[in-house]
Formats: sequence, C-alpha cells, structure tokens
Amino acid sequence: MSDKEFGGNDDLSLPKATVQKIINEVLSSPSIQGDVPQPMTFAKETRDLLIECCVEFITMLSSEANEIAEKDAKKTIACEHITKALEELGFAEYVPELQSVAEQFKSTQGGRERRQTKIEQSGLNEEQLIRAQEELFRSAGEKYQTIASPTEG
Repeated sequence: MSDKEFGGNDDLSLPKATVQKIINEVLSSPSIQGDVPQPMTFAKETRDLLIECCVEFITMLSSEANEIAEKDAKKTIACEHITKALEELGFAEYVPELQSVAEQFKSTQGGRERRQTKIEQSGLNEEQLIRAQEELFRSAGEKYQTIASPTEG
C-alpha cells in the first residue's frame, strides 16, 4: 500500500527530533552496543527513511483497523481492531506487547485526577456566581451608558 492509495498526503510525517531521540536511546542501550568501543551513529538520511517507513506502517495498520471496525459496524477504531489488524498483516508477535502497553495506559488514565473547571476553582457556589455575573452585567451597562451619552458641561 502506498500514500497514493490514501490520498497521497505528503504532509504526513513524524517529528524528527522525537524519532532521533528514540534512535539515540536504542543505539545507546547496552544490548546494541555490546563490546563496540565507539557509539554507533545513525545518518540523517537513514532517519528520514525510517520516518517514511513508520508513516507507511501506521497508515497501513490504521487502514486495516478501519476496515475491521467498519465490518464490526463501529465508528471508532478500538484496541481490539488494532490487534486484529496486526494479526491479519502478519505482525501477531507484537500483539502481547501492545496489549501490555494498552493495559498500562488504561491504568494510568484511571488514576489521573480530573481537572477542575474555572467555576470549581473559583470556590463560589452557584448563587454567588449568579450575583457576581449580575454585578458584571450592571457594571458593563453603566459603562455603556456613560460612553453612549457623554455628560455635557
């Protein structure tokens, strides 16, 4: 599958700095370095090629997952659609790791605090907020009347 099949959008990419950071972390890991005296480097052209391959993979995976979701009469692609797409595309060995990461993500999301709205942050009850709003309206009306009818003198 190529970009042409997906509308030929050349704007699809991944952040180069983020990809470079991932590459640097992988290249600096002891399992990659082994007994090599100098750290390995990764050419910029190679990084750009890797980005293109990643975009192609994501496009292919999301397209397959979308087809699976549509067959299930779903409008939202869910984790199970991605896992099934990986299996159908021949990447079944990635499914256990994906499920592990998805479970970790769910558990971190469940523990996150809900952000307070500005109303909640104000510390005022509904009645106090209504009075403050009415005061602001009255004040704005007075300012408008002052501007609309300047005093003669």
